Amino acid sequence: MFSFSILTLGCKVNSYESEALINELKKAGYLYKPFNEKCDIYIINTCTVTSTSDQKSRQMIRSAKRKNPDSLVVAMGCFTQLNPSVAANLADIVVGSNNKLQIVSLIKSYLENKRQITLISDVLNKPKYEEMKINRLNTHTRGFIKIQDGCENYCSYCAIPYSRGKIRSRNADNIILEINELVNSGVKEIIISGINTGTYGQDLENMNLAKLIERIMKETTLYRLRLSSIELKEITDELIDTIYKYKERIAHHFHIPLQGGSDTVLQRMHRKYNTNEYYETILKLRNKFGDVALTTDVLAGFVGETEEEFNELCSFIKKVGFYEMHIFPYSRRKGTEADEMSGHLDEKIKNIRCHELLKIAEELKIEYLNRQIGKTFKVIVENKKNDFYHGHTTNYLDLYFNGKELKENDLIDVEVIEYKDGIVFGKVVNHE
Repeated sequence: MFSFSILTLGCKVNSYESEALINELKKAGYLYKPFNEKCDIYIINTCTVTSTSDQKSRQMIRSAKRKNPDSLVVAMGCFTQLNPSVAANLADIVVGSNNKLQIVSLIKSYLENKRQITLISDVLNKPKYEEMKINRLNTHTRGFIKIQDGCENYCSYCAIPYSRGKIRSRNADNIILEINELVNSGVKEIIISGINTGTYGQDLENMNLAKLIERIMKETTLYRLRLSSIELKEITDELIDTIYKYKERIAHHFHIPLQGGSDTVLQRMHRKYNTNEYYETILKLRNKFGDVALTTDVLAGFVGETEEEFNELCSFIKKVGFYEMHIFPYSRRKGTEADEMSGHLDEKIKNIRCHELLKIAEELKIEYLNRQIGKTFKVIVENKKNDFYHGHTTNYLDLYFNGKELKENDLIDVEVIEYKDGIVFGKVVNHE
């Protein structure tokens, strides 16, 4: 029996696609093992969102071969979609953003013929949604379900529309079926995700994200649904009202990418909103859901960002009061409009600004967490780390706590007691 492992880089969509491929390979008789062990087959699901992601993708492909020089190495995903020749110099099988389930047959073919295989399809010319399915989780307690692929925003700094292609949505019946199968296997929380999740249904008849959520709430017994990243312009009144209608079963957590906090920078980024529109939506959510957890992505040192524009960004994120922020230095991506702009900042300046934003992010996180101390939340036990169990609350607190005879997917009440050394601690109040 051949053994295999998958290393996933990047987003929740990649995590889902890796999970689906693990299921298919196990069905085909392959033995799944952790990536740090010696395996016959290594699969790296790559990312290309930043130049650092590209570098990490190359490093991980190389490291797989070092673990076992005789192994079969497969590289798939966004990095390989945009850099097939580079990937082909490193891996035995190269697959792009689509055709990932064909890897099962491609591995069989390679093992028989020992010939390198490259399969890169055109994702920019009316691609179809590639149906994948998970009926059991191998690497997570919380389930990720992919509902959508592709992005057509074409922000000036981003290569993802070129690596993932046009918007395409998954059939709603298949989503409902998969959620019910996961619920029947014991899963209590599912995160619906996509490359641009909020555009779900734009290519379908009489369907959008709000209508899909309504169906999930009515046609499944899922305990908690969580939304992954969603763009500001896709947060409609219909969506807010639907989430509020089912607020006991939908997580009070919104991840809304900001990227820039100055209107002039947002214009250069080709973002489809200004800071006033962004803040008005935040107020709508807080009016509906109270002290809801708001998380975001921010780019530091975008092309031409002046000191004044950076100060506007700092002021704006303090005004919003995010719980958590993912801070990235702007990274040049070939083929994007921003790459051709004049006024690229020195790496030192970008790193200094990143550091300042990280300090603000930690201050805002402490403020939010201090407001949660003393509150009790329903927590789904995920796993055990360093003698502590942990799990996420509805508002995305990753709580660590002691407990006796707890199991994955147990539902317990946990009181927030302390934030210390970067960890939120709680104590078990009730174990159902």
